[in-house]
Amino acid sequence: MIRIVADSSCDITQEEAKKLNVEIIPLPVNFGNDTFMDGIDIKENQFYEMLLKADELPTTSQPNPLEFINRFDEVKKSGDSMLVITISSKLSGTYGSACLYKKEAEYDNIEVVDSLNTISMMRCLVLEAIKKRDEGMNVHEIADYLNQFKKRIKLIAFVDTLEYLHKGGRLSGTAKILGTILNIKPLISVIDGEVRMINKKPGVNKAIDQLVSDMKTYDIDPAYPFVFSYSMNPDRMNLLIERMKESGFNLDGYETRSIGPVVGTHIGPGACAITFVVKEKFE
Repeated sequence: MIRIVADSSCDITQEEAKKLNVEIIPLPVNFGNDTFMDGIDIKENQFYEMLLKADELPTTSQPNPLEFINRFDEVKKSGDSMLVITISSKLSGTYGSACLYKKEAEYDNIEVVDSLNTISMMRCLVLEAIKKRDEGMNVHEIADYLNQFKKRIKLIAFVDTLEYLHKGGRLSGTAKILGTILNIKPLISVIDGEVRMINKKPGVNKAIDQLVSDMKTYDIDPAYPFVFSYSMNPDRMNLLIERMKESGFNLDGYETRSIGPVVGTHIGPGACAITFVVKEKFE
């Protein structure tokens, strides 16, 4: 048996995890001295309500070491295999910790994959792992496959407000004030495991137009559905969906997801994103 484990930044709920036969390790979200476990004792709506009222940006941290240690001990004793998929190593130390505990377990049938992604991008990787497990791949084959497949997963998003990037130290106060006055919407992507600003436009409409324009530059694989994500308010996401349809994109089977607390901490409410898979390139 292959046990598939991921951290909660993949935005797969505990209820979904049971149906998918995967395990989700909650990441801690800290508001001052109060710590909440993502997806267990804090859910999206509650988180964003607290975020709007918070004077200081909440923080996130790595899972309790026992979340890995106990699982690795269990799988070693049972003789089963385990695949662990973590949030990008460039966004969190979770991957490094999982690798350390794997080494201490001294058991070969554990694989740890650095997703180099988060939210719906990482969820896509988990779903692909489930598919390959069900097709009969062993844990090492799945890990090798995922390390190639993850390069094909893309995300483009825009952030509705610069407030949380500023609170998180990613934007100067002057830039934040100027951006607010001009109603600037930064467009971001996850590139090589890091969140990068790829453009910025004044206002929601121009930001969405730019996002749709960017989508036309990709050779999208129709075998995988588009996944639209939003933080707190789905209005921006719904507008993006309509613009995509108007531009001729086939959105059959598309999915919508709410962005959880781990990433929501840094992007704030009102953001929206689209995740998709591009076709495999053959040399």
